[in-house]
Amino acid sequence: MMAFLNKKQQVPAPNLDTTPRAWVAKALVPFQNQLSQLTRPGETASLAVITDTHYKAGFSATLYGVNGLQHTKEFVADVASQPGVDAYAHLGDLIDGSEAPDMSRQHLQDIVAAMDQNLGKPFYIAKGNHDDNDKFDEHQVARRASFQQTTFADVVFRADYRQPQLQRFSQRHGVAWLDVGPVRFLFINTSDIPYRLNRFGIKQYDVKLNLAVREAQLAEIIQILQMSDDRAIIVCGHGNLLKANHQNGLHYNGPTVHELFRAFNLHAQGHIDNHAKNPDFQITLPFDFTHIRNARITAYVCGHRHIEQTFLDHDIRYLLLNCAAISGRGHQLTTGYNARWDRQYGQPSEYAGYTLVADPANRQLSVLGYGAATPLRQFAMWFPEA
Repeated sequence: MMAFLNKKQQVPAPNLDTTPRAWVAKALVPFQNQLSQLTRPGETASLAVITDTHYKAGFSATLYGVNGLQHTKEFVADVASQPGVDAYAHLGDLIDGSEAPDMSRQHLQDIVAAMDQNLGKPFYIAKGNHDDNDKFDEHQVARRASFQQTTFADVVFRADYRQPQLQRFSQRHGVAWLDVGPVRFLFINTSDIPYRLNRFGIKQYDVKLNLAVREAQLAEIIQILQMSDDRAIIVCGHGNLLKANHQNGLHYNGPTVHELFRAFNLHAQGHIDNHAKNPDFQITLPFDFTHIRNARITAYVCGHRHIEQTFLDHDIRYLLLNCAAISGRGHQLTTGYNARWDRQYGQPSEYAGYTLVADPANRQLSVLGYGAATPLRQFAMWFPEA
């Protein structure tokens, strides 16, 4: 339904209904057909991915709003549910984090409910840098923390860890892994920031402005890698460890984690020693990958930057995926990538999502995109010898 302003200009009527739309299901049929051609249940390993939904209250035809929840529901109904998909993930920034805490907490619950649809396959939801509601805090006079230390974990990580298919050593850091044939999907937390308040109740660290991996989480990642024989490993997180120019993509320890992954691929032994000026992000850990057989970290997949980009760093392929949330022209937050898409409400460019298909027989990783995403990219991929 359209509300007419004049003969030359028209805008969509506000629509707060988040039910999956029939026209979206129809628009995704070509994507589903291509997915079915590339997947072979029991032979390929596929992960459907959505990221950066930035769900918030209210309708917007050009930027964040209830479309974040709608895009998640449509992703689950029309993509994650497909027979060729083995698992599915949301890589963070579930919410915009700009609303009152009760509302933002409810929006986290809404996204979890949309993801948890008893599809008979596991899912994982990552923590994004907007998911601690800091955007709301910074616009309040007192600037006090509106979320408690465990708010996100109590809603989201608890739902992740309820699933027996999702393996983990603990429930403390947001780390988990999932094996599909010879492929291991390893999920990490790049919003691993200390929760510390001053005497006025203001956070020392704004999670929105700081992305990091800390020592305790990295110790758990090392533990997982040290039992990863005969695996091609795809690591997934919210933020990119490195930028395309090979500089730090996080605020703390992006290159440190990447160098650990390189050490794993080299079957090396040694210590990670990052004597950062800030003691909260110092790392001193031993590792020993000399016994690892037939395994390699092949890719790192993330969102956060609201772009689509790929680059290689020492044989680890970085895949940055575009945001699901509509991001139209004329907004300061809209990246050049999304401006070039000229994303329009009510058109396929309104949303964006992906499915990764790892194919051992063809030694290939396919990245299928829909909406404001490249339809198909394919890369050579290492797999363990049978």
